[in-house]
Amino acid sequence: MEYAGSAKSEQRTEERILSGVYSVCVAAQRFFQQAAQQVADSNLRYNFIALSKLHSVAAQQLPIAAKQEAIPQDYSSELAAVQFWYLHQQTALHNQPMTQSMLTELAGLLQQQLHVLKQLIRAVHSRTTKVTLAHLSAALQIASDQLQPLLKVLPVDRQNIQTKN
Repeated sequence: MEYAGSAKSEQRTEERILSGVYSVCVAAQRFFQQAAQQVADSNLRYNFIALSKLHSVAAQQLPIAAKQEAIPQDYSSELAAVQFWYLHQQTALHNQPMTQSMLTELAGLLQQQLHVLKQLIRAVHSRTTKVTLAHLSAALQIASDQLQPLLKVLPVDRQNIQTKN
């Protein structure tokens, strides 16, 4: 009896994780789509379009349960911080063009997003969930590696966005 309860608890935890990942993917897809429309640099625009598509495809490939709004998204404050950054910057792009400081923050945010995904991969037990998150993490790592030189910033450490002063 206890085993069934812990399995159900693990399933709920993984649903919350995937729900949070889904929310980040949707926010990131919209941010990169809008950012691509505003940047003058064609290489940067190409990479932003690729990141928008990457996040869109990842969101579509997540299980149906992850897309249901009834699941609380309280698993990871770092994941929530990444989502907040994308949502906040998307709103900022409506009022002003993309700035160098936004690009600098984006370099760090992508590293933070990758770090969180790797933590979540270790936290989940379902093989299917691990594979889904690993594919997203690998694709994001490749896209981030291609984008970093275009952001014209030195590599940043894993300082969390929400703890910056």
